[in-house]
Amino acid sequence: MWSVDTIATPLLFTVHGNTLYSINNAGTTSVIGTIGTTSGDVSMVDDGTNLMLVDGFKGYVYNVLAPAGLNQIVSGNFPTNPVTVTWQDTYFIVNDGLTNQFNLSANGDPTTWPAIQINFTGTAPGAVQALIADHSVLNIFGPKASEFWQDTGLENPYSPIPGSAQEYGLASPFSLCKYDNSLAGLFTNHMGEVNVSRLSGFRLQQISSMEIDFLLNQYQTVNDCKAFGYMLGGHPLLYLAFPSAQKSWEFDQAANAWAERQDTNGNRHWAQKFETFLTRQLVSDYRNGNIYEIDPNVFDDNGSQIPMEIWSKHIWNDDKYLTIPQIQVDIESGVGLTLGQGVNPQIMLEVSKDGGQTFTAVAWASMGAIGAYTQRVIWRRLGRARDWVLKLRVTDPVRRIITGCSAEIIGGSF
Repeated sequence: MWSVDTIATPLLFTVHGNTLYSINNAGTTSVIGTIGTTSGDVSMVDDGTNLMLVDGFKGYVYNVLAPAGLNQIVSGNFPTNPVTVTWQDTYFIVNDGLTNQFNLSANGDPTTWPAIQINFTGTAPGAVQALIADHSVLNIFGPKASEFWQDTGLENPYSPIPGSAQEYGLASPFSLCKYDNSLAGLFTNHMGEVNVSRLSGFRLQQISSMEIDFLLNQYQTVNDCKAFGYMLGGHPLLYLAFPSAQKSWEFDQAANAWAERQDTNGNRHWAQKFETFLTRQLVSDYRNGNIYEIDPNVFDDNGSQIPMEIWSKHIWNDDKYLTIPQIQVDIESGVGLTLGQGVNPQIMLEVSKDGGQTFTAVAWASMGAIGAYTQRVIWRRLGRARDWVLKLRVTDPVRRIITGCSAEIIGGSF
């Protein structure tokens, strides 16, 4: 998806199958044209007049201000197999995903690609995976190294910034995204492992934990990872989907916490692409092309249940028996609905006494019917174990705000 603001009206553009559509603020959909592929990823960018997209095989241009259909780029110097496109300083810039080459269009003209504006990276061997303009810098990522170029105003305008090249690569082209005034994605290091990081200047700031890194590096395929960043309630969120592994993860920078996102059946979440359109935050559904609005006050996925689970860390003390007489969870209570499921919303506590291998349901507890703001959530007499793990689960479609949890724990003997 891609949002374009024009003088006449703002428009959202999206490709489904082999068709490019525009959608206005009233929800009216128009067919713009077709491309030559029906699967895979599309990269789009605009300069306020021209919308350009590449599909991994060809490039296409649509003039937003003077519509004349979607036209394939036929310039002789346009690269084959274009993977990503970005725009900066009046130039459209494309990489082919097969070599270390990237091309610049003519000034303000995405239909013309001069031979003099063909460039090559040189820090390390390998094809350019993706490129993106950010903070007046052209960021170029290979599989093992990354380079940073700037517009110098010469005949071939872009040159590498001296001393800026770094020895890390991009593990998946479409994991690269803008995130909280920076860039983030799935990167790879020279020791052979992948991690989730964001850029701090030209260097990486890792945001994935050791636990997340362990899981990601177990996936057989990670080069199909898709990612996007968005803001919700003041929280910068980074969402990553791994289609082959059927997993989705989300990082909350404000809370410095990771969570797995799933659909109702426990598979990866439906979200695939993201775009902000006016005041709306929209995601596309990889299964059917539907577009949904992110609404923090709705607690289902297009009518499907969204279970929420929170796991504790291990509660353990030198392998001694620990007795837990009471656990209290601090929540926003009184969030019940006026009718239907959620009139008296419930939260379930499950406990594991074998280090998280198996769980036993303790009991449901009420989160409070509507207006019951003093409702307390407490479980008592949980028994004893050497290694506890606690799990909370909510399935009712109500607000789930947990602010803390406290437990009375009595240390025992070996």
